[in-house]
Amino acid sequence: MDDEEFDEEKLQFIKQFDAGRYLKSLRDGRSLAVVCKELDVSTAYLSEVERGRMPSDHFLIKAAAVYGIDEDDLFSRWGKIPMLAQREIKDNHVLLSTLAQIGRQKLSDAEKDELYDEIYKKYREFITKKRAKKGV
Repeated sequence: MDDEEFDEEKLQFIKQFDAGRYLKSLRDGRSLAVVCKELDVSTAYLSEVERGRMPSDHFLIKAAAVYGIDEDDLFSRWGKIPMLAQREIKDNHVLLSTLAQIGRQKLSDAEKDELYDEIYKKYREFITKKRAKKGV
């Protein structure tokens, strides 16, 4: 294992630990047992997740619903890609190719952020026009 791989693993571990602490904070005084019933998981599992264990996608979807938080944000905190985004990437060759080409470019993080902001703006414009045509 080289230093770069070690650093990435270390960063992922820190991300998971922080995400677990965030999840624990969402209990907001409710006991582990009460929340486990709502999530339909064992206390051992939730306790491990709150200490940084990587949860399943299904768990994250359920947790977002139970805690009333944004699912995409929760996935992001764990360094995971939401299932709907995975499906879109998998099912759409143009999107997959576009993302791969962006990844191959020597763009700075700031340049990538700018590009992704432009793509998002274009998406919002498209949705706004579509809704206007429908009269929504």
